[in-house]
Amino acid sequence: MTDQLESRLRTTLGHAAEHAPKAPSDLRTHVVARSRRRRTRRQALVAAVAVVAVAVPLTLTTAGGQEGDGVATGTIDPHHRMPGVMDGKTPLGDRLVIGNPSENRPMTLWYAKGKSGTFLCRSIESRAGVGTEQCGKPIDEREGAEQGSTESLPAPSTGVVLYYGTAPAEVARVTAVIKGGDRVTGTIHRPKGAPQSIWTVSAPAGKPATTFEFADAEGRTKSRFTRKPTFFPETAAEPIGPAVRMSGGLSVDLYKVPDKTLLWKLDGQVVGLHIVEHAPLTDTLGSRYPVELRDHGKRWFGLAPAKTARVTLIFADGRSVSAVTQPDPWHLDVKLFAGTHDHTGDIYREGFQVVGYDDAGVEIWQARQPKEK
Repeated sequence: MTDQLESRLRTTLGHAAEHAPKAPSDLRTHVVARSRRRRTRRQALVAAVAVVAVAVPLTLTTAGGQEGDGVATGTIDPHHRMPGVMDGKTPLGDRLVIGNPSENRPMTLWYAKGKSGTFLCRSIESRAGVGTEQCGKPIDEREGAEQGSTESLPAPSTGVVLYYGTAPAEVARVTAVIKGGDRVTGTIHRPKGAPQSIWTVSAPAGKPATTFEFADAEGRTKSRFTRKPTFFPETAAEPIGPAVRMSGGLSVDLYKVPDKTLLWKLDGQVVGLHIVEHAPLTDTLGSRYPVELRDHGKRWFGLAPAKTARVTLIFADGRSVSAVTQPDPWHLDVKLFAGTHDHTGDIYREGFQVVGYDDAGVEIWQARQPKEK
């Protein structure tokens, strides 16, 4: 693998983990979180269309494999060894497997011992099948701390964000104070053999947690810390050029934050996005793929090649819905599409197909999302 290709892969694949662990500086937290979100958005396509090959699990670090970094799981040349999150670390205790309410998929948390301390690590999978792993910063065994969350832009379509972290043995209860003043009680997990407890709290996506409180079995507060909700620069940016009104009440705007990004909005809230700084509909190796699909509730939308006149979404049961494309006013050489459906269930779990047609009604491309095994 050439240095140029490896650098491109590292840059693109380093964007997978939804959130970086909390860093000492707000700047680093925001920069790392944004870069990792970019990779997530590029890979969470239709049916993993952008995956180049099916070989061995991919483990690419975002900063040379240093402790505390996140990596993504995918595929790569099996003869090219790259470091993983557990390199130089030893697992401590049992792994905790819980449900991730932001993706409706399992999430695994575990402790590991490294040369610079003890870490809380996690493995997560998105609805679109993009798997990521990361280990946080070294923990302080004397007090509870947040180690990450599933906050993202767009917010999870389920409307729920999961916060997680560490706590010493005497902590028996964790409570989050969320925006508006409501309080949400979390769960304390005690994996066998783990050096500390693991806590989780689920809260509404539109009401970020502002404070976490830890109490003992008698209800006495042991510690409390305040957090700043993650700042997403896209929410404060001004659009470039005109907005496009789409079906289902959706609209699309182009932003520079700092990469050119298309944001799909519903009632003023971001529900989808695409990075279009370079060539849209292109994978990390420069190959073209046929579609970028997003979904939010009963709405489906995305980007297709410029020759596409109509896009059809075919569900696992054979039913289908179609949407007529619209040209983009920003000269990105793509077409925009959006539609609604009344299908129930998880389309990524069931599998689906997306087909594109030209002006004459001739099929010109298709992409498949296989049924989850």
